[in-house]
Amino acid sequence: MTINKLLGIGKDKIIKLQNFYNQSAVKKENQYILTSGAKNFDETLGGGFCKGKKYLIFGANKTGKTQLCHQLCVQAYFQFSELIDEPGIENKQFIFYFDTENTFRPERIKELAIKYDLKLEKLLKSILVSKIMSNSAFLLSLDELKHYIKDNSVNIIIIDTINNYYNSDLAQKEITNSKAKENFFKILTKINELSLHNNVIVIATAQITSNLNRNAPIKVMPIGNYILNHFFSEYLYLDYKEQDKRYIQLVNSLNLPEKKLLYQISTSGIQDYKI
Repeated sequence: MTINKLLGIGKDKIIKLQNFYNQSAVKKENQYILTSGAKNFDETLGGGFCKGKKYLIFGANKTGKTQLCHQLCVQAYFQFSELIDEPGIENKQFIFYFDTENTFRPERIKELAIKYDLKLEKLLKSILVSKIMSNSAFLLSLDELKHYIKDNSVNIIIIDTINNYYNSDLAQKEITNSKAKENFFKILTKINELSLHNNVIVIATAQITSNLNRNAPIKVMPIGNYILNHFFSEYLYLDYKEQDKRYIQLVNSLNLPEKKLLYQISTSGIQDYKI
């Protein structure tokens, strides 16, 4: 049985987007790829995070999901800030960060930006951070985002984490399961519309639950996976084994083979594992 079947991901159910095959580190015409700064991460993804695709990243604590979100903000500014400069407009926001767990840290951005000698003030002004306190607030913020995204430009949406309030809604007695699912579905539909209409890169982390299939090679699954798998075409699993050994594994993709590679986390961010 393949891993995508174990996760319950049917390719016929996923909303298919236009596929981009540019493997360069920056862009070609209206295509671009966001690299992570770690070779193994990028190799797993066929070069990096592609325009027009939606990536779901899941794994246990200490696997670096939030670290990756911070690192991608720095990488995006380093790679694309010059591409979105417009006459008379300074500090254009093109990185849209939805923080549902109050874990966004400007000081961490500063630490990661040091190796590129970037101007911190300009970098931070390029990131529009939305502190999300509920799924209702999430929907409102997504509606407002339409006013900031510009067609045919570099636009990156980072969500940490996408199913936080869906999980908490399921635990509340005053909210029925059907209502919680309905609200979550609305959020995912809104994200899908933004992706389709604006060709943005969408990268979301997800909270996890135990996989009920004890024989499955992957012991956890994203909470609400039966809904998420209708919207996300790329699944990345982060696994923590021993000491500082961590693995990134592409477990489902429309056009890339499954691949599993080592990485590590340091003060400089996510890097390739060094023996």
